[in-house]
Amino acid sequence: MAKLKTIGKLIVVILLLSCIHKSDNTLTLQANTDNIPGAPGYVWKQELPFESGSFPEEYKPGTFPLGLPPILGMDGKLWMLWHKYAWSSADGLKWTINSKTDWGERISTSIVYFQHKLWMTGGMKYQERKFVNDIWSSSDGKTWMNEGNAGWSPRKGHSVIVFKEKLWLFGGADGIGSDMTPNKFLHDIWSSADGLHWNLVTNAAPWPPMDNPNVLVKNDTMFLLGGNGYAGVWKSGDGLNWEKLNNEAGWKPRFFYGALLYDQKMWIFGGNDTSANHYLAAQNDVWFSENGKDWQMQVKHAEWTVRSGATSIVFKDKLWIYSGKHTGGKYNWGGDIWTMRKIN
Repeated sequence: MAKLKTIGKLIVVILLLSCIHKSDNTLTLQANTDNIPGAPGYVWKQELPFESGSFPEEYKPGTFPLGLPPILGMDGKLWMLWHKYAWSSADGLKWTINSKTDWGERISTSIVYFQHKLWMTGGMKYQERKFVNDIWSSSDGKTWMNEGNAGWSPRKGHSVIVFKEKLWLFGGADGIGSDMTPNKFLHDIWSSADGLHWNLVTNAAPWPPMDNPNVLVKNDTMFLLGGNGYAGVWKSGDGLNWEKLNNEAGWKPRFFYGALLYDQKMWIFGGNDTSANHYLAAQNDVWFSENGKDWQMQVKHAEWTVRSGATSIVFKDKLWIYSGKHTGGKYNWGGDIWTMRKIN
């Protein structure tokens, strides 16, 4: 009997160590059994529960707008932008809605903060199925100026980042099928010192043409961390000459995943894999790398539910995830918010 009691106590201890929950919905990843030994200590916290978001076209006061990427902009606030409205937040949780200059209904634009302004580029007019390459800028998020058309061709799903005091544009899609799925892609690179005048860096980067390429900046170096359906990793110090670090990273090809630099590590999380069954494709794994070549799985199944299409940002020393989509799940677009922070 004493032996059985001892075994029972050991089981309780193991369960407690495998998943340490706190009263504030915080999960300590360092003790999670899915963790890979040696992973650094970080904690996830659910900041807002399911159904805390609403879509822009049917926005409900007190929620955050679903599906819009957060941008760190004026006054250190986060901004989410739609063609008719602009939302801002000082804490990432409470959002203020404002009317704005209407740049026309469109999807898959790229928005970035540069030289004290927000810049919106390109996209596709959904109803017209028309790709565009216009540029709009704003110093307050509400009043926007049409700056004309860019030198690069019309597209959607491109990426624009700031690197060495310039804007850099990567790839995208400029063709769609009858079901609106992209079927023609680009892998050109452009740069601009003022957001208005663009120079072609290369018409054919060494990676495959794709949309939603994920490009991060670390220590004066750009890192391409794959893109939709591609898991290769490259780096460059000038945007023209690229070195391949990984033909296919351990996180494998996936779509609509998160990619951020946090705590001097590059992070990949969530998205959906290449499975034809979209009900089962969504993921909630988390990976990190310090050099882009060597990747380590931090956790196979994070505390947040599987999802793709989540929007994310680093803000106030935390990594933030805003909702996301799980086709066929109980909450298709969950509307929850999660943050991750370092604990040591």
